[in-house]
Amino acid sequence: MSVEVLITLILLLPLIGGLADGLLIGSNRLVSSAFVTGSLLMSIYLLVSLDGAFFIKWEWLRNFQIGIFVDKTTVILLVLVSLISLLVHIFSMEYMRTEAGKHRYFAKLGLFTFSMMGLLVSDSLILLFVFWELVGFSSYLLIGFWYQKEDVPNAARMAFMVNRVADVALLSGILLLNATSDTVFISELGETLFFLPSLLITIGAFGKSAQLPFSGWLVKAMVGPTPVSALIHAATMVAAGVYLLFRVGPFLDPVVLIAIALVGAATALYGALSAVAQNDIKKVLAYSTISQLGYMVIGIGVGAGEASLFHLWTHAFFKAGLFLGAGVIIHHLHQLPDIDSQDMRLMGGLRKKLPWTFASFLICALALAGIPFLSGFMSKEGIVLASWAWAEQHGTWAYLVPDIALITVLITAFYVGRLVLLTFLGEARLGDLLESVHFQESIYFKIPVAVLALGSIWVLYNVNPFAHHSWLDAFLGQTATLSTSFSQSATIIVSVLLSSAGLILAFFLFRQGSVFSKAYRTSGNPVSLGGQIMYNGLYLTNSYGLIGKSLYTFAKGFAWIDKKIDTLLHFTAVGSVVLAKVLNIVDRLIVDGFVNLLAWLAALFGKGTAGLHSKEAQQQIIWLLIAIVLILTWVLFF
Repeated sequence: MSVEVLITLILLLPLIGGLADGLLIGSNRLVSSAFVTGSLLMSIYLLVSLDGAFFIKWEWLRNFQIGIFVDKTTVILLVLVSLISLLVHIFSMEYMRTEAGKHRYFAKLGLFTFSMMGLLVSDSLILLFVFWELVGFSSYLLIGFWYQKEDVPNAARMAFMVNRVADVALLSGILLLNATSDTVFISELGETLFFLPSLLITIGAFGKSAQLPFSGWLVKAMVGPTPVSALIHAATMVAAGVYLLFRVGPFLDPVVLIAIALVGAATALYGALSAVAQNDIKKVLAYSTISQLGYMVIGIGVGAGEASLFHLWTHAFFKAGLFLGAGVIIHHLHQLPDIDSQDMRLMGGLRKKLPWTFASFLICALALAGIPFLSGFMSKEGIVLASWAWAEQHGTWAYLVPDIALITVLITAFYVGRLVLLTFLGEARLGDLLESVHFQESIYFKIPVAVLALGSIWVLYNVNPFAHHSWLDAFLGQTATLSTSFSQSATIIVSVLLSSAGLILAFFLFRQGSVFSKAYRTSGNPVSLGGQIMYNGLYLTNSYGLIGKSLYTFAKGFAWIDKKIDTLLHFTAVGSVVLAKVLNIVDRLIVDGFVNLLAWLAALFGKGTAGLHSKEAQQQIIWLLIAIVLILTWVLFF
């Protein structure tokens, strides 16, 4: 089978399967899962059979070409997307079983998977942008799946529109690059891009990967079904921005790369601090995703794209596993009426109720915390070490990046420990009410979470659990060895100590019987200024609303001015017409009338005097004498 046919089938099978399930309303959704399985198997076959790179171009418009480019990196990510998509499809078969609109749900999943795969294989930046927008559109449809619920449509619109703001910058960067470069094909970029195209493309990537100041949309997106969060907002869509930066990173302006590293560090810290203050289990994971995406962006900024790609891969497994584990909890607690099934204050004591979920959740959580012998430690350390080496080259100020990365390690471990302790361990804060819940871990739940947990174990990537690279490096043709320098060894030790310290601190604060654990069920939202800022995520979503209202007020002001200008112009136009009519009357009756009167009088006088003229000399002499007499009379007597 040719590469062209393989790529075509890999792209189209999820879309066809989704459409089939969308039309077969009574189906049990096996069709879409089977088609995604086919896409996964073909992606694996392409992975082992592809030698070098494959690219093809064709003319889209007159004198304008687009094309696709597939190399080892592309195929690895195709395998990742299709695998996570398949696991989400399997999980959703049980999670969405009672939903009336599940045929719509699976159709939208197929559209999203197709769009994301199309983005990965696009070589032309214009074609990439087309799939980029399709990914955003399908994400909007999935986020707003429960559109009947209050605030869901608004949240979906916010997520969609915030991304569109960043996408305007991306499109502008692509068009500017087209005007200043010989090519808009990623595979043909061979020199450093100018500053402005670099900056605009980076802003577009920041929007998709929820970097500051665009981070707020990702939390709002949690109103969608939990499997959607696992697929789109943990494993694939949000990684699209990182993927784009990975592709163009070697050609970005050096100043922009520094900005990328700083923004990534700030985002990592922001997400971790915000996760600490959340009570909603999905919001904890959402802010955690923002933080981990910040790590990936740091890797791009410091020139360690391969480390970012490795963390993208490992993060997809353990974060999707955490979201699906949270989905199992939400699915069961949803049986209880009138409670928030996502509120951790109502959880606790679920370890024995959901043992399979607990085991997989714990593995994925420890991977997120950066504990050795798990994948998250390996990929995260690669980024931290690269940022430390980068700082050594750029001077004292640059150490801000690795320092923030290490501080975030501590905070991450703390909120991960807090998350596990408050949900699965300790007392059952629902008490006897929990006994009324029918807990049964379906096979559709067990298989996905188990696979994702297994994908978070170190041995799948390197036999050395303390390595900060994997077989992915060699597979992609990159050379990476475990450094034994004192500074890097010290950095690894410090990172492990910080992770351990975060878990220990969480254990002492939230273990069973502790003051915090006992008071947690009745605790409200943070009341301190710092707590409120972290709980509200720096008020980013509020600022979006404020900016929107300000722009709306600004627009209303201009609309009022425009209306007044229109009124003035209308008044001026009407006045001009009236004045013209009046002047016409004056001209016609007064000016023209006076002239016509004089002309008439002159004509009348001419006619009257014309009769006095005679051809006879005698009469002319008589009239002359009469005129002389009259003149003399006037002179003498008047």
